[in-house]
Amino acid sequence: MLEVPINRITTLNDDQPNMDAPYVLYWMIAFRRVNYNFSLQRAIEWANKLSKPLLIFEPMTIDYPMASIRFHKFAIEGIQDIQKQTEKSKAFYFPYVEEKKGVADKLLIELAKNAAVVITDDYPTYFVPQMTAEAKGSIQTTYELVDSNGLLPIRIAEKEYVRAHDFRRFMHKNIEDFLVEVPEQDPLEYLNLKFDEKLLEPILKKYELVDFNKVNTQDFLNNLNVDKSVEISDVVGGYNAAKLRLDLFAKKGFNDYSKLRSHPSEDASSQLSPYFHFGHISTYEVFEKIISNESWSVENIDPNFVGRREGWWGGSANLESFFDELITWRELGYHTCVKRANYDQYQSLPEWAIKTLDDHANDEREYIYDLSEFTNANTHDEIWNAAQNQLKTEGRIHNYLRMLWGKKILEWTPNPQIALSYLIDLNDRFALDGRDPNSYSGVFWILGRYDRAWGPERPIYGKIRYMTSKSTATKFNLKPYLEKYSVGSTV
Repeated sequence: MLEVPINRITTLNDDQPNMDAPYVLYWMIAFRRVNYNFSLQRAIEWANKLSKPLLIFEPMTIDYPMASIRFHKFAIEGIQDIQKQTEKSKAFYFPYVEEKKGVADKLLIELAKNAAVVITDDYPTYFVPQMTAEAKGSIQTTYELVDSNGLLPIRIAEKEYVRAHDFRRFMHKNIEDFLVEVPEQDPLEYLNLKFDEKLLEPILKKYELVDFNKVNTQDFLNNLNVDKSVEISDVVGGYNAAKLRLDLFAKKGFNDYSKLRSHPSEDASSQLSPYFHFGHISTYEVFEKIISNESWSVENIDPNFVGRREGWWGGSANLESFFDELITWRELGYHTCVKRANYDQYQSLPEWAIKTLDDHANDEREYIYDLSEFTNANTHDEIWNAAQNQLKTEGRIHNYLRMLWGKKILEWTPNPQIALSYLIDLNDRFALDGRDPNSYSGVFWILGRYDRAWGPERPIYGKIRYMTSKSTATKFNLKPYLEKYSVGSTV
């Protein structure tokens, strides 16, 4: 088994391992999978080095921001897959879905007291960084954060990249190194010692170990004191669903990706973003699937195209377009969240964007809607209502319409600050891929992040890129999309 690269590891507590402790603990909080997971791989490294068994602890608190049965259901489906995958492994997998506030934190403290080493996930947004930092006070042994977010380590960039072109240049110059340092497909195969469940007898008497493949998930969710106004989505979570979606995309959607990915009525997009956010599948696995289908190798790379959106990979138009989304745009968001602490604040926008938005903040709006009207897709615009209805019911919006959706919120709110608050609220509350560096990239792109000033200068938008429902309807055949998601708008 390859060692985890040092640039993926951040040490929060450099105390020596507690050799009297009976196991190594992997606190799984962001990369909720056993395949292609540097964090799990690092925990196995420590377990084998110290001749200890491995305990994988995956908690889910009940009061995280925007908690709802939608997100709980999606996460539990991931837990079900991991329980099946780890049944015959030497590791012990302990998922814990909290039913009372604060219990999961107490359980972590108890498990950490008996750990020789504690490994957890290095994820740069939402409540995760604060949670992992606060846990340092309760962990009195070696404690490491490990990055398994994407193909590039999130902490290697020397500066913040404010344009996609600049990040592409950085990525193109460095990525070959990281196509060699890949995570193991199945690191559990390398674990030496089998965990003895007797080590957890006192814990299991206090905290129930639930087999989520044997309980009725709906009944379990109904009994939780968690927001039920955001209803569950038909989108199935977990590694198995992610793998099925990847296989379908590679077989069908990928073949027309560069041409049809922006068409709302087509099925050409990967639809993998919820699985990336919940950590159910790794971008490495997706990357390897695509290159194997195209018989691509690093020798295809053309160094003369450094920084270019197309041509650099030396692959098909579909590969070039998909990799720009999978790697450039996705990982740019992660690097921004690492480099900029206020990534989710209005003042994080580029100076030019703030100036032009402020200049037009008092422009007259033809329509103004409050958050409730937006939430319930109660606007004059049939296309916008359909997109919001898709978000509200499924937990996702087609990528192109997501941009239009956001632009109209800017246009139909009293000022850009209120628009941003609505964008974040709706996205984080309903989207299965919300609360994520990549989704914050999308939200802030609406207001000018990673973009440039556009002309002509317009009311409300100023120099911010402009989009209209009329041009969208002209550009695409929206009839199938509207038939599926329409909520009976007056337009």
